Amino acid sequence: MLKDNEIIEKLDKKFKIIQNTEGYKYGEDTILLFKLFENSLNKKNIRLLDIGTGNGILPILLSENEFLIELIGIDIQKENIERANNALKLNKIEKNIQFECMDIREYKKSNYFDVIISNPPYMENNGKKINENEHKAISRHEIKLNLSELISNAKRLLKPIGSLYFIHRTHRLVEIVKALDENNFFIKKIIFIYSTKNNKSSMMFIEAIKGKKIKLEVENYYI
Repeated sequence: MLKDNEIIEKLDKKFKIIQNTEGYKYGEDTILLFKLFENSLNKKNIRLLDIGTGNGILPILLSENEFLIELIGIDIQKENIERANNALKLNKIEKNIQFECMDIREYKKSNYFDVIISNPPYMENNGKKINENEHKAISRHEIKLNLSELISNAKRLLKPIGSLYFIHRTHRLVEIVKALDENNFFIKKIIFIYSTKNNKSSMMFIEAIKGKKIKLEVENYYI
């Protein structure tokens, strides 16, 4: 099952994940997204799409969640999807989870999903030097998918009143609010994430609703 540049690592007490030893590896932001998202769920029979699923970490962690009836993970990198599918076998997961290698801009299931979740590339592709490792570069930089494209495609794929959850860099908040507004999303919740060693928030969790005005909630979260 494993290639020479792959390794099996523990994801938590129950699940394992297959990592590329030479490429991008998931970080604390992915686990934070999972925890904060799961705490927000309050309705059943949810069809979920994970944009930029990577090695399939989020669908695997969410595989036992009773509120989710279908999970689809999309990633543009074929090797990521291969590892995600192998991880399903490794963990013997039988829930309705599918991983597909595809550009999200070409995905056809419009108005289908109740929820979209994403841990997207944070760094703008602005001509500055990027990592020479292609796997790391695509995962970290907006080479294949930028912020505007993430939000506009989420609008297209979500049902009316569907929810978009993602984690991003705090310094891009103004840009994010503008893009959400342009696509008829209303922010339900912003959670500013702080390190106990730093009094400045570098990351934030956002929950936005498609097409429904709602009162904004602002929280802080310390790690």
